[in-house]
Amino acid sequence: MTLTDTAEIRTLGPRRRPGRLARLLGGLGRRLMPGERMRVTPEGWGYLGVWAGLLVIGLNQQSNLVLLTAGLAAGPIAASLLVSASALRRVAVARRPPPYAFAGEPLAVDYTLVNQRRRTAALALRVDDELAPVERGVPDASRLLPSATFARVPGGDRGRVRWQARAPGRGLYRFGAMELVTHAPFGLIERRLTVPSPGELVVYPRVGQLARRWHQIHREITETRRGRRHDRTAQQQEYHGLRDYRPGDSPRWIHWRTTARLGVPMVKEFEQQSDQDIAILLDPWQPRTKVTPEHREALEALVRFAATVCLETCRGGGRRLLLGWTGPQPGVRQGPSSGKLSHEMLGQLAVLRPSAEGSLSALFDATPASMLREAFLVVVSTRPVNLIEEAERSGRLNGPSARGLAGRVLLLDSSRGDLDPLVRYDAPTERPQ
Repeated sequence: MTLTDTAEIRTLGPRRRPGRLARLLGGLGRRLMPGERMRVTPEGWGYLGVWAGLLVIGLNQQSNLVLLTAGLAAGPIAASLLVSASALRRVAVARRPPPYAFAGEPLAVDYTLVNQRRRTAALALRVDDELAPVERGVPDASRLLPSATFARVPGGDRGRVRWQARAPGRGLYRFGAMELVTHAPFGLIERRLTVPSPGELVVYPRVGQLARRWHQIHREITETRRGRRHDRTAQQQEYHGLRDYRPGDSPRWIHWRTTARLGVPMVKEFEQQSDQDIAILLDPWQPRTKVTPEHREALEALVRFAATVCLETCRGGGRRLLLGWTGPQPGVRQGPSSGKLSHEMLGQLAVLRPSAEGSLSALFDATPASMLREAFLVVVSTRPVNLIEEAERSGRLNGPSARGLAGRVLLLDSSRGDLDPLVRYDAPTERPQ
């Protein structure tokens, strides 16, 4: 059996309200066949009009030939009622979505049709589905209407069709009930069988690749905090160039050949110099009213940046990662970097919502003291913040530690474009397993 994969996205548009006769036929069909709906197609209404015209003319003129033609024309109508009902009998349909998807990347859903009839084939059946966001408000979050067409599935066999599209904006999405549709055999009647099949899909935020500027800032802050470099084996370092010698550099990093040629000490430069823990503290603030497109874009830039840092940190391993966010109740999620933790954090970022409440001082109180002391702290906000004032209002940080926090924290404001040079979205990124 060979099936041609088909895929389409049907756009939502205004629907015509059915007439009284159509509602009467639909109500009668639901009573006789629960779970099914029937309606006459536009072609069917045209055919019924011609048939009714022949019947009226034959009765008025007492023409046996016209009445015989009208009787023959009633055959396709009766056949459509019977064949369309039998076409939906003893067939089952199932959906197999992926466990997650990334916003803007390919999304594929597999549909399987099982023909439980032994002898007759299932012909020209279509599956209509629905994928809708649980919460609105995220840019590019939209409702999708997947549709898969099965041309022919022999008796006792099954067929599979893959529907493909671009994943919408981040968030939690729910599948609605599937509908199995047939227009057999002449396209005069459309019959639908509703198949309850609840399901969910998490769309992770769009992720990119951390730029070299991010690694340089990370290294500089690490050197400032530690006062020295952390030696690592060559397998743990990623060499990418040479630079001038700085006080505190290890003599083992001196590139002697270049030093002899230039006459000044030159050392090897690496992307990362330590397996230091990372704490990403987010302030997804938005005003209560008059939210502008700039506010929404600043929030999405914050989410994309945090997702990229979490994904690359968990992919590398060897350190602890903490993700915190402000709100009416500040939230914190942490653990050793791993694939499981990356899914947990990406799932949290997928449903992260803005808030006009909450403060960084409350988030500092919710962050473990060990991470505040030792981790590489990254504070990202959608508005300008005074970090020293927020730290001084925290009950966990005393005066000296609050003032010293500003010197070892990377503070970024997404509304000013601080995140643009730190992430590239045109480079392929390895996805979690």
